[in-house]
Amino acid sequence: MNSLARSLSEGRWGLERAREIARDVVSRRSAVKALVSAMFGEEPELRKRASDVAHRVTDIDVALLRPYADELAGLLAETQPEESRTLWHLGLVVSRTAHTREQRLRAARMMQVQLENESNVARCSAVEGLGLLASEEPELYDIASELIEKALRDGTLAMKARARHAKRRLEDARKRAGDLG
Repeated sequence: MNSLARSLSEGRWGLERAREIARDVVSRRSAVKALVSAMFGEEPELRKRASDVAHRVTDIDVALLRPYADELAGLLAETQPEESRTLWHLGLVVSRTAHTREQRLRAARMMQVQLENESNVARCSAVEGLGLLASEEPELYDIASELIEKALRDGTLAMKARARHAKRRLEDARKRAGDLG
């Protein structure tokens, strides 16, 4: 078992552990491929942990996972609804790594599907993901704004917090676009 797989599979899991492994992956760029492979593994717990680390990697350096954007979007599409924590992390990873118009539009469709998930964490990820995508893809602005407003009205406290953040991001993007236009 390689060191990344061992780190992912052993011991108690938490945010600090995910961040620590993510910093290691960023410092050893050769570990990115192993991380992506772990995300496609057979074991649901390992997929969840690998997706959590990928989420934290995108906090540090999203460019490391951009070459895998299409594969990760496919993985998100195939992830079962009951794997809500994996969906949460993957939704953000896919939204962050989408770097072409086609990828952003595909990811937005997946976020809309994820909004129907029973899990609040999956829905929160979808709201945040739509905000990220729309801030980079003007065509998505109206639909994202509508869904964000709905989340602000009807969502849980966590969803409202994500929606406020997404709304600010969209407003900033709209201002930048206005300044450029």
